[in-house]
Amino acid sequence: MAHTLSFHTGHPKKYRVLTAVRKKNGQSNLPRLLYFQNKKVWIVGDSLMVGWDGTKLLKKNCPKFISQDIHSRVNNDYSFSGAQISGNQQMRTFDLTNNVSKIILDPQFQSADILLLSLGVNDLNYSDNNIGYVQQRLQTNIMRLYSANPNIKIMGLLPFASYLKAKSSHYRLAELQIALSKVYQSFGIPVLNCQQAGFSYDHFSVKDGVHPNSMTYKLMSNTIVDFMVLNRFVMPLDISNQSLFVSNGWQTNEQGQRQYAKNNILLTDWQIIDQTAYYFDPITKALK
Repeated sequence: MAHTLSFHTGHPKKYRVLTAVRKKNGQSNLPRLLYFQNKKVWIVGDSLMVGWDGTKLLKKNCPKFISQDIHSRVNNDYSFSGAQISGNQQMRTFDLTNNVSKIILDPQFQSADILLLSLGVNDLNYSDNNIGYVQQRLQTNIMRLYSANPNIKIMGLLPFASYLKAKSSHYRLAELQIALSKVYQSFGIPVLNCQQAGFSYDHFSVKDGVHPNSMTYKLMSNTIVDFMVLNRFVMPLDISNQSLFVSNGWQTNEQGQRQYAKNNILLTDWQIIDQTAYYFDPITKALK
């Protein structure tokens, strides 16, 4: 069964969120094999797609399960532990902008059919970038991926639950899920919220507050595959009428520079922020 959700982004569109339907033997009722067997599926994700369980890398990870399920090779070369949508690799993260710069130079990407984007939990846990800036980086890099491969079908996987007590962001998981959904929706990209699709895991299923065990990864992959099957005939991206996402607050750009924005305007010179004085270079807009 599919549910239709709509967020107001200036030009409302609809996307489908899957409720998984499977037989008792664990096999999907949907005829996925014939469609996916010759498709080139790529995943760009974080440690949940790498297969980290909190202590070690699992050989039986989510992409492996997906590949087995759809009988097609899955390219997971651009998923990294610690990957974020925003940020900078100089800060020991793999931000989406620098990652996409490598992806679009990969000659194999031009022939990719389907791309799963599974990012966001590390922005929630470890980044103090404001949520509008995260939206901007996601939007910009989806456009770059489209420019490199106009026929690519992108599917968005929203971040799963995080049970870390201390988070660097100033927003909640539900707020991030809605914010990312708005970006995906603006392109007509189908979005999977596993919790709404009937799959979730609690803090007893994770060792470190974030990463599930192998059994949970298998259940996660089942939900993702059903979502892929439901949305297999999704059209390529619609870039005709993009929304404006506004950055307000701290952001770290691709050069690793710390900046502060008010309504998309980067501050310069001396500024008082939260009762602390900061100086921002008038040319680079970077914190000195």
